[in-house]
Amino acid sequence: MTTLSFDPSHPPKAPLSGSNCGSFGYTTLQRRLPVIVSKIVDDVYRAYNALSDTDPLKAEKEQEAKKIIETIGGLRYELQRDKPFRPFTDTLPDVEEWNQTLAKYYPNSSWYKASWLFSECYLYRRVKEAFALTQHWRQYDPFFEQKQTVFKSSQKAVVAIAVQLMSPTNENDHLSALDVLVSKGPESKGTREAFLELTQICLWGNATDLSLLDNPDLEKVEELQRRLMGNRHQAKNSGNSSNTNNDSSLSTSEDSSTVNADQSQREHREDQEPTELEKHAEKILQNDTELLWQKVKAMRNGRVDIILDNAGFELFVDLVFADYLVRAGFASTVDFHAKNIPWFVSDVIPFDFQWTIDQLYKAGEDEDKDNNATDTSATSTSFFNPSDVNEQKALKDLGKRWQNYLQQGVWKVGTHDFWTSCFAFYHLPSLPSARDLFQDMKKSDLWIFKGDLNYRKLVYDCQWPTTTPFTEAIGPLSGKDIPSLVSFRTCKADVVVGLKSGVKEEVEKKAKDWMISGEYAVISFSP
Repeated sequence: MTTLSFDPSHPPKAPLSGSNCGSFGYTTLQRRLPVIVSKIVDDVYRAYNALSDTDPLKAEKEQEAKKIIETIGGLRYELQRDKPFRPFTDTLPDVEEWNQTLAKYYPNSSWYKASWLFSECYLYRRVKEAFALTQHWRQYDPFFEQKQTVFKSSQKAVVAIAVQLMSPTNENDHLSALDVLVSKGPESKGTREAFLELTQICLWGNATDLSLLDNPDLEKVEELQRRLMGNRHQAKNSGNSSNTNNDSSLSTSEDSSTVNADQSQREHREDQEPTELEKHAEKILQNDTELLWQKVKAMRNGRVDIILDNAGFELFVDLVFADYLVRAGFASTVDFHAKNIPWFVSDVIPFDFQWTIDQLYKAGEDEDKDNNATDTSATSTSFFNPSDVNEQKALKDLGKRWQNYLQQGVWKVGTHDFWTSCFAFYHLPSLPSARDLFQDMKKSDLWIFKGDLNYRKLVYDCQWPTTTPFTEAIGPLSGKDIPSLVSFRTCKADVVVGLKSGVKEEVEKKAKDWMISGEYAVISFSP
């Protein structure tokens, strides 16, 4: 195995670790991960008990499911007693690299002694091993039901955004609100306004992360979605998005017949209460949106790579942002990078990506239920079923548009073992097993990294001073041969860089848990 600079056990600064009892890493290993592991057991138990009596393979599937439950129970035992790491025994393509890494960098290590980043990644890879050693459960996603449930709680926000993206602004115009805004070209005010709003929506979509929600409160999730809408009236009038007087920029029109009225409306709004997005802008502690805009504005029919984080509502708004980049002419192709195995509970795998689009264009339709418990696509009714026919049409049209992007190659979805390895992104340019990925991604104009885990891997999950420049903390990825990159991240781990002097001290006066609560965020750009 190639010797790496800044190898996994020796990052550029002291790593975050569960050995520090006051750290979030310790809390994760001590409390959060055992709960997550227990939920996997519960999910598999429900799945095999739901197997149909008419399934000729029921007995085999039950036996394998019981073995998975036993294996996952053993994993929890190892975690809670800080047992040494053991090698993997499955035959997945990445097993040799994992075992070589364990032998070379962690030969005598264990859950609390290793870096927090390694221990978490190791756990999710061990979960996959439990399923990979079976015949009938190899492709089963034990987190799918959780992802589905929380996404469904976002229906109001999803419908409202779909209407803005797809519904004509008036009877005599086939253009949607977004199409109107970008119709004047990349340099127009409308295109910039749409960029600023959708950037924030893309950022705050990361606020819902199932690996951090031990018992998701669906009412809280709905409140998080309302925050994203940029609409002062939505909380009072969220039941019928088609009739909502939405004050966000996506609801405005800039054609010649309405521009004066639109300008008057914006001036009138200046004296009113700020939108939810505006109120939360001060919680973006490093905000490189303007630097990102200057990069995007100069692009014409470029390539953008989005390294995805969570499925559900965050994935939906990621697709919205990618759609904007295409409609505005900034990107002709968008390459999405998903995980190839279930990862950190809610991370996107290719199934989630296609399933999400399917639920849009199937809105309002009934489906037959598949009783095969190992098929996580089973559902008895359509996922989104708004009563308003215009809302249904908007969802269907949006789903068809995005499906066409996939069929035409405008959007592409790929996976690579690197994204579910233990390695930090420092190693992307130098790791032999990631050489094909890196050479392909170098053809891109812009890399967009979504979410907390991707941020942690960008900055190597170290104990950096908060004033460390982002470009310094990402090490080799700030090099000249690397495309511009940006990280959209709500803060859910005790590492943050790029802050101005005094910001940490000021925010700590307001919230002691600001690094881990998800209430604060950063948009960090490297040119």
